[in-house]
This record gives sequence, structure tokens and C-alpha cells, in this order.
Amino acid sequence: MSMTRRTFVTAVAGLVAAPALTACQQQASVAGWVAAQDDSLAVLTWKAAGGGTVAMPGEGWAARDGFIQLQLAGSSIPGEKVTQVQQSGDTLTVTLESKDGPETMDLLLTEWRLTPSEGGVDGIGHVMVDHGGGDVRELDKVEE
Repeated sequence: MSMTRRTFVTAVAGLVAAPALTACQQQASVAGWVAAQDDSLAVLTWKAAGGGTVAMPGEGWAARDGFIQLQLAGSSIPGEKVTQVQQSGDTLTVTLESKDGPETMDLLLTEWRLTPSEGGVDGIGHVMVDHGGGDVRELDKVEE
């Protein structure tokens, strides 16, 4: 292969590879989270007066080894569903699926595993839940 042809082939390969490399770098710099309902997780608990441990009756969160455990409280039908998790600094904002239909009157606790695509959970200090319609609440962190 002549030097001119080799230079041309190398230049074209570089032009094709550069956008792909840039796209990979942009994706790698975006910290994403995966949310999965996990029925194997025990409900969150509090330390009660006198040293006893009691189940947390509502929503809260705890940092675990490699993930955030999120406990949501809502009706069993249709149930609470996480649609999006976003991180800004030390704050996670969890958006729930909006509910447009009837709901049951019972209270069901559901456990969610929020896992970062990369990095750890040590830097997370706040978890906000967006229930829709402007109802955004900061949840209590449980230290077990």
C-alpha cells in the first residue's frame, strides 16, 4: 500500500472513530442510576427508646453496601413505581409514576434498590421523592 493511500485510510478511520469515542466519553461522564423493586429487602427499622428496634411505618432510605435502599409507602393497587432517578451533587431525586385512576385504601411498604451505574453511594446525603403534582418530599435517612 502506498504511503498516500495508507494516510488516507488512517485519516478516514480516525474520522469514523472520533465521534464514537466522543459519544462513549459523554455517556461515561453521565452518572446514571438503576431502580429495581426488591422484595427480598427487609423493611427499614428505627432504634426506639430503650434500645428496641421497630419497623419504620412510612417512607425513608438507607445507604447499603453498593446501593441505596428506598422504602416507599402507598396503596397496593396500583402500587408505587419509580420512573426516574437523578443525582445532583449529594442529592438523589426519585420520580414516581403518576396515578390517574382509583387506588386502594390500604398501606403497602415497597422496597427499592437504587444502584449507581458507576461510583458508590457514600456521597449521597439526601433523597427527595417526587410524588407528582408538586408534591416533593425529602425522606428521613435511617442509620441502622
